[in-house]
Amino acid sequence: MGGLSTEGLKTAFRARGMRVTPQRELVFRLLEGPAGDHPTAEVLHVRARQIMPTLSLKTVYSILGELADLGAVRPLDLGTGSMRYCTSRTRHHHLICRRCGRVRDVHVDVGSLEIPPDERRGFRVQGYEVIFQGVCTECLGRRA
Repeated sequence: MGGLSTEGLKTAFRARGMRVTPQRELVFRLLEGPAGDHPTAEVLHVRARQIMPTLSLKTVYSILGELADLGAVRPLDLGTGSMRYCTSRTRHHHLICRRCGRVRDVHVDVGSLEIPPDERRGFRVQGYEVIFQGVCTECLGRRA
């Protein structure tokens, strides 16, 4: 998961006085899946229902919100229509395919992006995300 393991998440939840329900534990395990997967709540819900058919999409969203509050996942709005969830805890950016929506982590130094004070207009910048857009090799190969 690039960050906390299922056991680490269980410990973090218990330390905050939160119960580790079977639903939470299942979502934790699913997030340990393919690195760089950047799943949506809907994708996680489909995967989870194969194991726990009664799990609701609302519950998946709730668990993802709790994980975001803990800093274990980072919600990403990449313009794909659904919020994606990044599990890597290292500082990085994202590359997104405009055709299929595939998302990959990109570890590049984009330098120091600084917004001039007169452009901020009372806005305090606390971070930034660089999104590179293009077409993945799989999509390029399908067109050929």
